[in-house]
Amino acid sequence: MRKLIPVLILTAVVAFSMDYSLQNNLITVEGKFIKYEFSTDGHMENVYHLGRLIYSYDSDGFDTPSTPTNYKLWKSGNDVYLQFIYTDYTKTFHFIDGPYYEFTVKLSKKVEMNLPRVWYPSNDRYEGNIFVSFSPKKYVSIVKFDGEMKEPGIAITDNVKVFLGPGKKELIKGAFPKDYGKIMKLLKDMYGAYDAIFYGFVWFFEYLYKITGNFGWAIILFTFIIRLMLYPLYHAQTKSMINMRKIQKDVEYIRRRYKDPQRQQEELMKLYREKGVNPMGGCLMMLIQLPIFFILWGVLKHFQEEFAYGKGFLIWKDLSAGGFKENIVLILITVTASFYSTLITSQDVRSAWQGIMMSLIFPFLFISLPSGLFLYYATNTLIQLVITYYIYKKYKMKGLTVRELLGLSKKA
Repeated sequence: MRKLIPVLILTAVVAFSMDYSLQNNLITVEGKFIKYEFSTDGHMENVYHLGRLIYSYDSDGFDTPSTPTNYKLWKSGNDVYLQFIYTDYTKTFHFIDGPYYEFTVKLSKKVEMNLPRVWYPSNDRYEGNIFVSFSPKKYVSIVKFDGEMKEPGIAITDNVKVFLGPGKKELIKGAFPKDYGKIMKLLKDMYGAYDAIFYGFVWFFEYLYKITGNFGWAIILFTFIIRLMLYPLYHAQTKSMINMRKIQKDVEYIRRRYKDPQRQQEELMKLYREKGVNPMGGCLMMLIQLPIFFILWGVLKHFQEEFAYGKGFLIWKDLSAGGFKENIVLILITVTASFYSTLITSQDVRSAWQGIMMSLIFPFLFISLPSGLFLYYATNTLIQLVITYYIYKKYKMKGLTVRELLGLSKKA
């Protein structure tokens, strides 16, 4: 094998763009969410998504019949180029800075090329000039090539476009808008029944983004609409809790009077029937809502790439970033809203302080979350405060005041 003499064309590195490095004959090209590693022998060695290995070389890393004699590596704008130089042709990779995990490979003439797989050949799918491979962990390799398929995974081509990353439908659509329908047919085995529900919310959120033109406003509108749709369930949950609170003195009386567990349970059930109260009503309504909130959380997390490359929102330049500096304003909003919600729903000072301490600690546990997720969390907390205030006022239930919490006055 001939020794390669690297030719590096250096340019200024722009913050938040593709970058490259060379160490121990391993060429690394890295973006915000993806990292590609290439051997100086001319093939792709490994691919990592957020630190997780999603591709490893197995004679399928854009190999061509001969060995390169040289290579070049340079930046243009935010993109990175890697060119391998062979005796009678060149092979140039163009890594595109953006959310779509896309890059192109161009050869100066048509040659035989091995296409990358993220799983075993049993998951190969191809039709015409599109080849796909997908893993159970829902990572995909999609290659569109000019030329012909010699055999599965091996094409005779001089130009390919590649998507290699998580199998998120909206990202695949962004990379291959004209071929999206064909690609989805090839990938139909990859998605299950849950995805049909999940992507319903994904497409709805994307629709709100198209209307608002900003992910921040889309998150707020998305949260508001979903909470509005779930309001009947939350109202029933809160009403059940209020009804239980109204008969709390009767419940305590029965527990003091009847020490026999069976008799105590009988009297409690009798009380519930007389008052028309279901002690499990609040929990049941909460359990119905929980799966929906988990899906919503997953939907917003699903858009991390587009958050990163989208427009800023108010004081936040990047809704995919997290940490104290990015989230402190949202934490203050969340803590304040939780503080007043706790006062509204508390019956005594002790339970109020317990709730307040939880509301102070809980947001800081998630301080590293992307600001887009924290924006959802803060918006949801504010909406819950308004709804809780309305319901408790409607049923004439009084909570605590700040003075009562601090012991400056007694509850009436």
